[in-house]
Amino acid sequence: MNVRTTTRFARRAAAAVLFGAALLAVPATVSAQSSYYFPQAAASDFNPAIPTPETFLGYAVGSHYTRHDQIVAYLKELERLSDRVTVETIGSSYEHRPLLSVVISSPSNQSRIGDIQRAHASVSDPNGPAIGADQPVVVGLYYSVHGNETSSGEAMLLTAYYLAASRSPETLEWLDKAVVVIDPSQNPDGRDRAANWHNAWKSNPASADPLDKEHVEAWPAGRINHYFTDLNRDWLAVTQRETRAKLEAFHRWKPNFQIDFHEMGAESTYYFEPSPASMESPLLPRAAYEWNVTLAKYHAQALDNLGSLYFTREVFDNFSPVYGSTYPDFHGGIGVTVEQASSRGLVQNTSNGPLTFPFTIRNQTNVGLATIRGAVAERAGLLGFQRDFFRSAVEQGRRHTSQAFVFGDPANTGLTRQTLELLQTHRIQVYPLTERITQDGRTFEPGSAYVVPSAQPQFRLIHSIFDRTPPTRGSVYGSTSYSIALAYNLNSSGLRRVPAIGPALTAVPTAQGGVSGPDNAYAYAIDWRDQNAPQLLATLLQKDVRIRTAFEPFTSRTDNGETRFERGSLVITAGGQSLDAETLRQTIDEAARAAGVTAHGLGSGQAVSGIDLGSNSMKVVRAPRIALVVGEGVNATEIGSTWFALSERLHYPASRLDPSQLGRIDLNNYDSIVLSGGRYDGLGQPTVDAIKAWVRRGGSLVVFGSAARWAAANGLAPQSEKEDAKDDTANARRDYADRSTVQGEQRTAGNALSADADITHPLAFGLSRRDLFVNKETDITLTPVADPFANVVRIDAEPQVNGYLPDALRRQAAGSVWAQVNPVGSGTVVLFADDPAHRKYWLGTERLLINSLFFGNHLATSNRR
Repeated sequence: MNVRTTTRFARRAAAAVLFGAALLAVPATVSAQSSYYFPQAAASDFNPAIPTPETFLGYAVGSHYTRHDQIVAYLKELERLSDRVTVETIGSSYEHRPLLSVVISSPSNQSRIGDIQRAHASVSDPNGPAIGADQPVVVGLYYSVHGNETSSGEAMLLTAYYLAASRSPETLEWLDKAVVVIDPSQNPDGRDRAANWHNAWKSNPASADPLDKEHVEAWPAGRINHYFTDLNRDWLAVTQRETRAKLEAFHRWKPNFQIDFHEMGAESTYYFEPSPASMESPLLPRAAYEWNVTLAKYHAQALDNLGSLYFTREVFDNFSPVYGSTYPDFHGGIGVTVEQASSRGLVQNTSNGPLTFPFTIRNQTNVGLATIRGAVAERAGLLGFQRDFFRSAVEQGRRHTSQAFVFGDPANTGLTRQTLELLQTHRIQVYPLTERITQDGRTFEPGSAYVVPSAQPQFRLIHSIFDRTPPTRGSVYGSTSYSIALAYNLNSSGLRRVPAIGPALTAVPTAQGGVSGPDNAYAYAIDWRDQNAPQLLATLLQKDVRIRTAFEPFTSRTDNGETRFERGSLVITAGGQSLDAETLRQTIDEAARAAGVTAHGLGSGQAVSGIDLGSNSMKVVRAPRIALVVGEGVNATEIGSTWFALSERLHYPASRLDPSQLGRIDLNNYDSIVLSGGRYDGLGQPTVDAIKAWVRRGGSLVVFGSAARWAAANGLAPQSEKEDAKDDTANARRDYADRSTVQGEQRTAGNALSADADITHPLAFGLSRRDLFVNKETDITLTPVADPFANVVRIDAEPQVNGYLPDALRRQAAGSVWAQVNPVGSGTVVLFADDPAHRKYWLGTERLLINSLFFGNHLATSNRR
């Protein structure tokens, strides 16, 4: 731009911001609101029978934060009054707010919507029929995945109104040539948390001070869902019910052009893709990124018309399929992240002037409409690209080194079923194995193993789940490792040929759990290696069943013949229980069926080999009283993973304590206390002394991430004397222009590193193999404890790195301890260098976390005699 153009542009942007401020200052008429939010539309364009959001809600959009129930009510009103709108409830959040999928198209398209949907779905079948000339393009508009990025939710109301009410020729063409699929609120629990905060603290006139309480949400804030999950990073792992629901809706349509609406810091402007070339995935065809450039011009035009500042190509990535803007890229769509500078309240002072809530809504609304405009204009190309995408995926899979991936473990049918459920959620074709094969030293048997051929339309997602993450150029925005197989610690392997397989699986086999064996069993044994065995343990402990765990393996006779039970296996004797034998068997059977785990009835306490059931190596498992420290300063997503594991996977209670409570309560009410990453320097010395005294009396403190560093600094773990690894070139002169690239290359987030786990230690009970991949999210390493038997997990001296890790940080991590147990008095401190339940899908190391809580009083090696 020349100087004159730049000045005019800045004046238009400033005028728009000031008008937004005026909307906050005085009551706005409907026409004023419409002209502000839809500056290119005439008042006569809108059907007066369709109420505007402000008419329905009773306040001007942008003057108040709209709660989720009001959003739902308005959308249902649009459905009632307009034959263009269909609203479907697709699920509910953890706090029981409805999750919706809204489909908007012309009345004629709505009348044949099922046929349109089936025709569009056939595009993922390379052998399917050709695309009809009248096939509508599918546009996905996804809002409020981060609940406190609130402008998008208000923009959704205006966008839905515009599509339902506008009678302009352009809109009618859109509705005829497009099906618009809207997810109005991906994270309604977080959105309401944020909306209620901003509404509770707004004032008249609104305060623009960034430090005003309206702009500073209390912990945990509204970004995350009920279990503190960042739902924008859950599209691949699918750990949350909100994600499962929206993926079902996504796969019905597989949008050709999908926008994920976000916000960023108040000092920014507006961002849309394309993203930097360094942040592109080599798995995807180059044409996918070229489409980003083509479609960006429609967003640029919309913001140019508003006089709003924006930027592209500088941040954010298109590398990993975990995001709402990249998952579509792995399905032949064009996914785009858009980011609006956030007012985090009604108005906030910035270096660009006052940033108002209406201004942020206006930008989001017009970018959403521009998305539809671009999709319709580029309809033929987008539909053709999606067809070619799935055809090329099959060919790419056919050429891949691994012609198929095999997985499954007869000792861990729970994890096998969970993997099958994940594959079916992603519409990946999977088949039962029908021949015995051995690969990479692992044996896979028919009846317990399954095969995923590479030559299929979902190959690129298959690669993301089973194979190593492709190499990156270094500077990326988010996690560079996302392999589900590594995180699950899944027994899997790539194959050079497709083995003998049965018919394609259409449903996950029913779990075969319950009691097997004689009615008058002497005892019952449960293999701890099964993913769902902890759920069974948690259920029975709450029913006051007395349970032991084996610290050495043993072999007993079962209905399956002589069966070996590894370390960690649970043993429940019929004698010594508060329940009579018949009630005990029934209780175990019900719990085992619910968990999908087999409880083997044993006829004798004498083992065929190994320890007998009365051995001192059979340790009684306590029902731990667990406390999770949650509150200001605590890393919410990290502690949320532990909370989720206990609450949703194990259904086991845990108290949640604010850090400020630790110095005022009787810690003896708890057996285990968990500190996730966070800032604990605010804990006073009396509180630290109380925690240390509690540990010495027998408490078990579990810490990870930066909390491990806090524990070391406060005498609860060894403290390293060596300096952290530094980049040898850190002090060399660098060009300032390279600053962001170099700093991006020094990030540690999201790497999987190979490690060795001592599976004879109770902290690692349940792992079948010593080789384990751990998530490396921080630069924290643990100093070895004096007891050589207590450094349980150590990163390999020359670790395999899945993802990108700078050389300096690789050297620092190499050979370091990742998980350890430090005896302190009669108690223990269990330390993990990083969150062992990272993002709720690192199931391999989550098992160590569960062991630390339920076997906490048996972890010190001195107690193992």
